Amino acid sequence: MILDAPSVICKGYERHYLPGTMFGPYSFRSICDGREEVDSVGESRKNMVEVAVIVKIVQDLFKAWEGSREKLTIGIISPYAAQVATVQEKIGRKYEKLKNFSLRVMLVEGEEDIVIISTVRSDSGGSIGSLSNPKHCNVALTRARHCLWIMGNDKTLSNSGSCWEMIVQDAKDRNCFFYAHEDKEIAKVLLEAKKELGQLDDLLNGDSVLFKSARWKVYLVINLGGHLGN
Repeated sequence: MILDAPSVICKGYERHYLPGTMFGPYSFRSICDGREEVDSVGESRKNMVEVAVIVKIVQDLFKAWEGSREKLTIGIISPYAAQVATVQEKIGRKYEKLKNFSLRVMLVEGEEDIVIISTVRSDSGGSIGSLSNPKHCNVALTRARHCLWIMGNDKTLSNSGSCWEMIVQDAKDRNCFFYAHEDKEIAKVLLEAKKELGQLDDLLNGDSVLFKSARWKVYLVINLGGHLGN
């Protein structure tokens, strides 16, 4: 029911903050090799692989911003307090008090130039709990002024029987769906994160999209073989 304003539809409204189609005005990036974890008190969830990818994207955005110093606001949204806290911890205070560069990590959605949504959930059964709330979903999807980048496990979300099933399919239909490992630098981040977390065995199962890629099989063998027991 929401329609774009004429000013938003015009070509001149588009902003490209990073190179590549994956970083266009709208994209869904599938991260199938992450694990959802319950926090220490069992009340919230986090996904450390998604956190690693978010940190990398923020670093790249900051480097690109340094070249122009034009005003840029970034919002990182997740419905899980544990994910928000973990992203805040990893990013630290590096980007605080910078003129024209604003970064917020939040549960409550605010309007920003770039919004990154971290859906966290990653399980074979398609269970996503409160993430399936369509009201919260609608608000999150309408907070970006120029770029909306969604991260999640497309298989989990597609099997959830929720609005996320339609969102994933819509992204595919409009050629806005990507596997995160298709970006070479992000693929390295994925592998290093799995290595640091002691989760490299996950990459050997049949569901690992990353390991299905011949190029990354070679990378694993050459660089991480010792951690996989050769």
